Amino acid sequence: MAKIRHVAVMVHDAKRLRDFYVDGFGFEECYHSHTDSYMVTDGLFNLALLKIRGTESPLAVTHRADGGEADQRPGINHFGFVVDNVEEALARAGDELVRGQTPQDGRPAEMRVHDPWGNKFDLSARGFLGREEKRLPAIRRVIHQAAQPAVTAAFYRDRIGLDAEGTAPDGTAYLGDGHIHLEFRPQPLLAKTGIQAIGIQVDDWAALAERFKAMGYPLPAPSRPDVEIELRDPEGNLVFVSQVGWDHRTAAAGHSLTGAAT
Repeated sequence: MAKIRHVAVMVHDAKRLRDFYVDGFGFEECYHSHTDSYMVTDGLFNLALLKIRGTESPLAVTHRADGGEADQRPGINHFGFVVDNVEEALARAGDELVRGQTPQDGRPAEMRVHDPWGNKFDLSARGFLGREEKRLPAIRRVIHQAAQPAVTAAFYRDRIGLDAEGTAPDGTAYLGDGHIHLEFRPQPLLAKTGIQAIGIQVDDWAALAERFKAMGYPLPAPSRPDVEIELRDPEGNLVFVSQVGWDHRTAAAGHSLTGAAT
């Protein structure tokens, strides 16, 4: 079974974003590259803050020749899965998918793959610098826009190995790995397709609010403990924060995930 353990964001000021997630949510820095990109972890999940490069470089399959992302636009760029064996995972994903070796410069990903709709994801058997430590605050949700949520979700269920967690009346399809929840929704939250946002589950609203107040980022107060809040990080990336999390397995009881992977 695959485990969702990584999201990468293209940013202008990676150090500023690193401080936001470390000081605000208590994440830990786990990687700092020579290009001044950072990775932070909550102990389980890896959030990569990749500095946008100001120079041009030719493309080499799925990346630039200088090792940077082919798509340098700001915002969430791709996500990643930990698997038991990369070659077995690639065989299961299908030979028709675009794939290319991820540059081995200390980054944990081993293989970049493009799904049938052009969405990018990484595979790694060695992990994404996490410790499989499950504590809060932590990233527990990844929101993805898909024109055909059921079909896209079926691909990640059947080819990647995630568990189905049901569907919503609007067509949103929910998947998970037991800890992280991935949802494919038909309507975007942003003026872009693909990955839209992450969700961070917290254990103490008051403590979180105090940390953000000290940082100069006052948080909106939830109307109830079970209501999520929406915020933007310093570069405008969308983040949902919840004290109860996003496990749809109980709420979606009676719904089924339909559709066939293409």
